[in-house]
Parts: sequence; C-alpha cells; structure tokens
Amino acid sequence: MNNFLNMFKDNKNLKYAVNIFILLVIISLILKLDTSKITGTETSKLVPSSNENQDMTAESYVYSLEKRLESILLKIENMESVDVMIYTKNTPEMKPVYDENTSNETNIEIGGDGTKREVKRDTKQNKVILGNNNQVVERYYEYPKISGVLVVAKYNGNKDIYTILMNCVKTLLDINLNDIEIILSNR
Repeated sequence: MNNFLNMFKDNKNLKYAVNIFILLVIISLILKLDTSKITGTETSKLVPSSNENQDMTAESYVYSLEKRLESILLKIENMESVDVMIYTKNTPEMKPVYDENTSNETNIEIGGDGTKREVKRDTKQNKVILGNNNQVVERYYEYPKISGVLVVAKYNGNKDIYTILMNCVKTLLDINLNDIEIILSNR
C-alpha cells in the first residue's frame, strides 16, 4: 500500500490525470443536478426528445394544422372569427426499423469415392429495434394526405374575403381549389 502511495506522489503525470478525472466527475454531477428541488421551479426541456415527435397521431397532427391555420387567418384585417376543419384521406404510415442480420454459409464436401456435395445455407434474421420505454423506433412518419378543408369565417370588411381565404388555404396546405369550401357567416 505504501508503495502505491509513494508511486502516486512521485509520478506527476499520474497525479495530473487523476485531478482531471476528478474534475470531470464533479462537472458531470453539477450538470446533472436537478435544481427544481432547490428553487421550487420546474426545469424546462430545452430540446424536445425524438419520442415526443413520434407520439404525434394523425388526429393531433390534423388538429394542430387546424389551429395554426385558424390563428393565421384571424390575423386578416376585420376578421372576427374563423373555424377550420381539415379532412384527410388516410392514416399516417409508420414503418419500424429492423436490426437485420444475414449470413451466407457454403460447405463443400468431397467423399472418398470422389463425389462432391455442396451445401448452401442463407439465414436472415429481422428484429424490430426498440427505443426508450420499449417503443418501436420508426424509420419515417408519413403524414395523412389532406383531401378537403372547410373554413367558416365571420368577416366585417370590404375586401373579397372569399378569394383571399381560398388563396391562403391553397397556399398553406398545397391543395386544389376544388377541395376548399368557404362559408361566410353573418355577412
């Protein structure tokens, strides 16, 4: 034990490396320290996790589009209220990521009488990759295709709001004019 301590005292490089290691451990503990218990406030997430994005369903996607479209259309001058309903054709397509293992094996056997026997074996294993909380990791997320939009608006102005709303919805959602229905209430 004394030899180990003497070696540690005499070797300055080893002492420097241990000091750096201790410093890194202290810094990592400080970074992981949850200050919400000390300050009494909630800590907010700076970067959303990828699971939050994956949890978006077709309904929540369409709902968020509707609300964003409503908030944008409400910014039009003299627009009192707007309600938007978006129709979709299909549900989102989620494809899992597989851990794929393939192997090829060839055995050639030659018998004593000169006969040749060749055995080929190909094996393929697919296993779905699970992420945090045993959720399936998805390759990509295809959002549902928008098939129609209904806009009910209350407008008290002099502009041709019908054309303005049609062009706004067409531009924002990239759909045909035939797929948009505008209803003006209390005109």
